[in-house]
Amino acid sequence: MTVAGKIGVVGAYSTRYESRTLKETHEMIHEVASHVFNTVDKGMSPREVDLIIVSNYSDSFGGILHSAPLVASYIGNSDAKGFRVENACASGSTAVFLAWKLLMSGAFKNVLIVGFEKMSVIGSSAKTNELLMRTGSPEEYKVGAPFMSLYALMAKEYMRRYGATEEDLAMVAVKNHENAIRNPLAQFQKKITVEDVLRSPYISKPLKLFDASPISDGAVALLLSSEPRKYTDTPVYIAGIGLNHDYPGVYQREDMASIKAAKLSADEAYKMSGLSHKEVDLFEVHDAFTIAEIILYEMLGLAAKGEGYKLVREGVTSFNGSKPVNPSGGLKAKGHPIGATGVGMVAEVYWQLRGEAGARQVSGAEVGLVENHGGTGGTSVVIVFRR
Repeated sequence: MTVAGKIGVVGAYSTRYESRTLKETHEMIHEVASHVFNTVDKGMSPREVDLIIVSNYSDSFGGILHSAPLVASYIGNSDAKGFRVENACASGSTAVFLAWKLLMSGAFKNVLIVGFEKMSVIGSSAKTNELLMRTGSPEEYKVGAPFMSLYALMAKEYMRRYGATEEDLAMVAVKNHENAIRNPLAQFQKKITVEDVLRSPYISKPLKLFDASPISDGAVALLLSSEPRKYTDTPVYIAGIGLNHDYPGVYQREDMASIKAAKLSADEAYKMSGLSHKEVDLFEVHDAFTIAEIILYEMLGLAAKGEGYKLVREGVTSFNGSKPVNPSGGLKAKGHPIGATGVGMVAEVYWQLRGEAGARQVSGAEVGLVENHGGTGGTSVVIVFRR
């Protein structure tokens, strides 16, 4: 076991991701914070938690701030220390990174992570876009460049250089929607075709409506421990982890057809774990837009530069392929409640490696990887998990 490998996930609980939940934000938080303790095999008292980390992108989505003491009150443990973390769409995985660091330091023994977002409270797509645009560079924000237009720039550059097509992007969406049908927690339970994607309206060419992840509501909780076998005989260990940054603005980067921070974080996580992409059995990656998943194939070592789109053409990353990517349905079809997203990706790998993923279970999975990035790649966290 590597030095990193002594920290383990011992419990996970998630609401279903929905387009418009009937639950209030505080009700979602209460649900996951309370129920996650019931998922620990040998039991864990809320009093054993000594640190609470809450992941939430914006109080405009859900209207709650000062959320750590709220969680502490819900679990009946105000002696636990706590704080909230925000790192754009990578908020959830950043919470896991911080939990791991603090557990490794010996300052804490057990961490409760709660990620949430209720995006449906915003009444218009224009306002939602305005909030999301704040994760880019000030220059992009000033000119009103929305997320989808920035990812469209990345897609155009990638397609220009390497010959990928709109059909290749569509195949990513089709794959992830098919995976989501097997996932009872997923927002979309509908199969789509390549033709459906291609017929959907352009939002920012070449990206269409069906190339984008949805607006989502949801919450997820995790329990991490520095003494995982005290709580379960089958913990899922953090074998390697990395967090890195790039320029927040797409226009500032050396290569618009890459997500450099993901490559840096993957290299760190692989080195720490002593594993490579060859040993990883499944991947949960940040497919907020279809082009991102294709680029991430390359950043994570699954394909050479400029050849990621070939993997989806060949079925390598399909559910029954040799390297399944986003068996949960991904952000594209499972959903993307920002503060919960990275936490939910970790929960999915936890269930997969314990053999608890039901109809979407990847057979024999022992090693899984999460890549969760913020903005258009200004931050990326990569975590390698193993049984």
